[in-house]
Amino acid sequence: MTIPAGALLFADSNVLIEALFIPASPASLVIKIVTTGAFKIATCKPVIQDVEKAILNKLSKQPDHLDIVLEEWQNIQNRIKLKIFPTPSSDLIEKTYFNFMGSMRHEADITVLAAALSAKPAVILSGNREHFNNTVATKCGIPIFSCVEFMEALAIN
Repeated sequence: MTIPAGALLFADSNVLIEALFIPASPASLVIKIVTTGAFKIATCKPVIQDVEKAILNKLSKQPDHLDIVLEEWQNIQNRIKLKIFPTPSSDLIEKTYFNFMGSMRHEADITVLAAALSAKPAVILSGNREHFNNTVATKCGIPIFSCVEFMEALAIN
């Protein structure tokens, strides 16, 4: 599969969390590639809320470090020019639930998938391939990759 230059990638929360907390991770490499302008990246408000909840949960007892990580989180968003789509309408979430719940098997991810479908990205990035699986990708017509799979797809091209 060819992923065109400038294509929009849609990131799940685990991708952004991994990029923030694990500097040498595949997600960090994807973020570095996005900063070059090779791709655009988007997510949705519920993903942002998940990322910020994870930051607070991980660092709530380390207030000095919390400030540093929150500043880095803001820097990442600015560097990648992260486009944040709003929470999808309840009608779209319901439709997505009806069409994809049997394949995804995880209600919490339905809202993220609904937002991704609205964004019409070239690729959905998620480290949660159990829920964002190949059946979902086939049904929605959008390739879904982990960051490692995405890097492999780029290397093949």
